Amino acid sequence: MDAIKIEGFTKKYKDVVAVDNLSLAVHKGELFSLLGVNGAGKTTTVKMLSCLIQPTSGDAFLNGKSICKDAAAAKSLIGVSPQETAVAPGLSAYENLALMCGVHGFSKEKQNTKIAELTELYGGCWDTAPFPSQQQFCYSCGK
Repeated sequence: MDAIKIEGFTKKYKDVVAVDNLSLAVHKGELFSLLGVNGAGKTTTVKMLSCLIQPTSGDAFLNGKSICKDAAAAKSLIGVSPQETAVAPGLSAYENLALMCGVHGFSKEKQNTKIAELTELYGGCWDTAPFPSQQQFCYSCGK
């Protein structure tokens, strides 16, 4: 089974075609990268794969789960953290985690459990205290 299979991905914004009939497969264990000039459709493709926007036509399958017909199952398999927009700078670490839990449709109980788990696991990685209520302005970008 392919880890990612895209069939005829197209995304149009009025008269602008951002992604035009993209089809590809990424096999389990493969390393794959989307490269292209600004405006080539990379971000739009990732947004569609992440179920943040719907394709105008086509579908994609993440471990066999359709992003169009079973978005919840597909989203449960992935995690995307774009560098420039990974966090909302005006929110605390807790609020950013709660926001992401909401994006993924977590119940309040599951949200609280997951945030407690992540706080326990990674809380020491932030220099500011008290974690996680203080606003965070200096997350590492791995540089």
